[in-house]
Amino acid sequence: MKMRLLLTLVCALFAFSLFAESGDTTNTSAVYRTWIDTQGRKLEATFRGIEAGHVFLQIRNGYVYRLPLDKLSPADQEAARTLKPEGLGIPADPNLAQAAARIDMLVDGGLNKAGQKPNPLASDEQFVRRVYLDISGRIPTREEALEFISDTSVSKRSKVIDKLLNSDGYRSNLFNYLADMMRVADLANKARFYTYQDWLKSQISDNIPWNKMVYTMMTADGKLLENGATGYLLRDAGMRLDNLSLTLSTFLGANVSCAQCHDHPFADWTQRQFYEMASFFGATETYGVRGSKNYGMQNMRQVLASLDDKRMQQQAKNVLRINAMAIEDSESNDLKLPDDYKYKDGKPGDEVKPKLVTWSDDKSKKAYAGVQTKNEEDLREQFAKWMTSPENPRFAMTIANRLWKRAFGLGVREPVTDLDDPSSSVNPPLLQHLAAEMVRVKFDMKQFMRLLYNTQAYQREATSHELGDNAAYLFPGPVLRRMSAEQAWDSCATLVVGAGVDKFKAQRGAQYSKVMNIDFGKDSSPGTIKTQIENAITGMRQYGGNNGNPKNNAKKKRKMAASTGGDEEDLTIAPPVRDGLVLARASELPQPEKDQHFLRMFGQSDRQIADSSSDEGSIPQVLMLMNGEAQKVIGQSDSLAVQTATAQKTPEQQVESLYLSFFSRKPKSAEVADAVAGLSNGLSIRDLTWVLFNTREFVFVE
Repeated sequence: MKMRLLLTLVCALFAFSLFAESGDTTNTSAVYRTWIDTQGRKLEATFRGIEAGHVFLQIRNGYVYRLPLDKLSPADQEAARTLKPEGLGIPADPNLAQAAARIDMLVDGGLNKAGQKPNPLASDEQFVRRVYLDISGRIPTREEALEFISDTSVSKRSKVIDKLLNSDGYRSNLFNYLADMMRVADLANKARFYTYQDWLKSQISDNIPWNKMVYTMMTADGKLLENGATGYLLRDAGMRLDNLSLTLSTFLGANVSCAQCHDHPFADWTQRQFYEMASFFGATETYGVRGSKNYGMQNMRQVLASLDDKRMQQQAKNVLRINAMAIEDSESNDLKLPDDYKYKDGKPGDEVKPKLVTWSDDKSKKAYAGVQTKNEEDLREQFAKWMTSPENPRFAMTIANRLWKRAFGLGVREPVTDLDDPSSSVNPPLLQHLAAEMVRVKFDMKQFMRLLYNTQAYQREATSHELGDNAAYLFPGPVLRRMSAEQAWDSCATLVVGAGVDKFKAQRGAQYSKVMNIDFGKDSSPGTIKTQIENAITGMRQYGGNNGNPKNNAKKKRKMAASTGGDEEDLTIAPPVRDGLVLARASELPQPEKDQHFLRMFGQSDRQIADSSSDEGSIPQVLMLMNGEAQKVIGQSDSLAVQTATAQKTPEQQVESLYLSFFSRKPKSAEVADAVAGLSNGLSIRDLTWVLFNTREFVFVE
């Protein structure tokens, strides 16, 4: 009987689902009127709002003027008090509004050319849930949603965007995206990459520009335990060609993987060009164990032989292997053409000199003329400068296109890893402009995303109808899309813990490095090295060598502090654990999680292939929503969503509280009636959480 009631409620909710077609397709383009000040001067502009004694007027080029209300003519003062603001309300600043308006003009131009209309502006309820998920990576709490919905300020949308961009959730959410893009994993090449993760998170927290971040990864050297930035190149240690292929597709949108073996059949890339680019890494050694002077295992036989037993010797080899994960440049470039090379411009085994490429549509730029370098010690630095230069037409365009896809669900050019022909995008002027804007904001990803989220295009209703396979999507609004695995998990944790879920930080790199790092300096005798190795083996056991699972973080941190002389109070707080689930953000859990975890079941990348996360639905996902641990934890009495609803005085208020917690909106009258009827027929608040959790509305970004 209870299950029948639950399924009836789910079906009733579908009648109000986000998949219903909107009946309002009105073009909400701004209306201009002539405003007159007390001196008789005129300004043709759109009314954006009135606040704190000032009126905000936007002219046709997008710039917003902030004028004292009493400086307008009496008639226009009255108009400002009575008119309804057009568009998005008051922006964060005039220049931002102008830049956002330029993007809107290009989007609308593409729509007009195709005879299409933009979607209506999203409601406050739709917007607040979307912007929390897109920026902070989780749904807002009941209180956060109510605070925004109840705010009568005309500038509240721009304010919440700025608030979220400066939140801990921003760091967590962007890390999830970059970790998928760059295959960031706890374990790779039999070594722990915790320092790489911590470095990447710190770069995001410090808002390091994208070009500087990538430049640092390309030029990093030293040990992984001492320099987390080495993690990118060491992820493919010993595989220069594979790493270059991923580098070019990830950062330049150059799909050149097949050029490793032969000339590209569909793009202007030859096999020789690929090897000439790879030659910039021909003097770079990413396996210290092969003979590194500083990070290898020279003279270690004596140390290993002195250890007590074979098991400890094997553990010692593991410690040494981790210490040998390092990058250093050798004295010569050893890149040669492959043994099966078959083209006339070279012979198998020929040495390859490094040479930069140029794209056919950018030949005029001097920085991209073919260059043959002379100083092999600076090869990676030259490559990094070339790739991350503001003059490089593909570097800015690639990250701009990627971030546009994060906001809208699709890139202006798909796939985002193939930008060899920008003119084939759905809106070439828009794509070129986004690249120019990325350069203008100096590769500040936070500032660029702030710009996108303040556009009218982003703040329109999501497109919920199915997109045609061959039809170009011109962005009348964002695409309705399912939450990513990380967004879904972090939203579940938010329902249980609340906004406090953001305070739990893993930060495993520093402590792991303290335990595992061995000093191979000139003054280190075999006896000293042996002692360090023995301490590292002990520390490795204490740390929890399996997965670094946060479930036992509190205990591990106490042991780590004791073994390294650290201060336990300086370590991060361990997250709560409910029914075996560690309720921390996805960014603070093992990367990636184990196969049967909620995250993996919902499409978290295995971090073996770049950009391999999935938002496809499946039967196991449905079963997990219905019967998995997450829904059980959400419905328990100590769950914040349940506690808040239970504290309400009437059944109607309890239902409203749950709707705000799950959907960031108040329920419709019919939804209240159905839910209250269910409660009167024996359902509990926990049962209602099951119903709401299993609706399509919960798992979609509307």
